[in-house]
Amino acid sequence: MLKIFKLSQRGFTFLEVIAIIVVIGVLAAIAASRINSTDTYAISSELDKVQSHLRYAQGRAIRSNSSWGIRFNSSNTYWLFQTNAATKKVIAGEDQNDITLSKLTITSAPQTITFDGFGSPGATDITVATSGGNITVAANTGFIP
Repeated sequence: MLKIFKLSQRGFTFLEVIAIIVVIGVLAAIAASRINSTDTYAISSELDKVQSHLRYAQGRAIRSNSSWGIRFNSSNTYWLFQTNAATKKVIAGEDQNDITLSKLTITSAPQTITFDGFGSPGATDITVATSGGNITVAANTGFIP
């Protein structure tokens, strides 16, 4: 009589173990690259903050029907003003008049952007050049993408 042996398999094959190790290695490399490059996120966050403050100045100009703006005094500081760039105002949510950027650099500074009572910056587009990309304020409408 022939005996038929039943082979029961237990465990993983060598190929399966290697495949799992490779997948874990790829996931670890992706996670490590995301953790180490937080500067990109910090620059993007500060760029969004500057855009929000420009929109805030524009909104204040429209609501008060007077001139409001942002003065970029140096590559890393700016402030809100009403009518005169020397008259600093506190931006809502900020602790002080001068806003200091830690990662983003304003390469077009010194620069002043003033919005009239209609929210317009004037008849020409205004570009704020930064290390994280440019911010364009559209002529006449004041649209800030």
